[in-house]
Amino acid sequence: MNWSKQIALRWAVLLIVVAMLFFLPTREFLKVTFMLGVPFIFVLGYLVKQRRYSVPYVISAALLLVIGAAYLYLLYSLPQRIEVRRIVMEGSELLGQGRYQEAIERYRDLEALGKTQDMNERIALVEKESYAAQLLQQAQQLNQDGQSQQALEVLNSIPPGTRAAVQAEKLKKEWGG
Repeated sequence: MNWSKQIALRWAVLLIVVAMLFFLPTREFLKVTFMLGVPFIFVLGYLVKQRRYSVPYVISAALLLVIGAAYLYLLYSLPQRIEVRRIVMEGSELLGQGRYQEAIERYRDLEALGKTQDMNERIALVEKESYAAQLLQQAQQLNQDGQSQQALEVLNSIPPGTRAAVQAEKLKKEWGG
């Protein structure tokens, strides 16, 4: 193979590897591998320097077995973690778009994966955001109808820590509240 084809092939491989980093399963696999691979290498390096069957050797070997077992367990549970992460990302995107019912439905998929507590927390957050958005809309309607004092009261009742609360603070400044 001539020199220019080798360069092109190397660039193609590099681009494929970089593109794979945008793929969620690849990122999760690499995260697990590096998280446990680095300690594994350090312990293995220490093990090799020890006298066979000495106490440090046995402890290092046991630690390598624990790290290896943890790695296998994490790889075994990797598909479920990837699916949970995907559901959470999709639900968060729907929430950001203000599509609250769809976000709740998406988060309900977490129950099938055994993540009931996480599902309940995320649904509660969506319901809080939905309620805050409704209050914001109500305040804007009251302001348009000329009831600015009532609109400010509604703005003050918007739960803090929501996206609508940020917008409410801006509106309070605009409306003079």
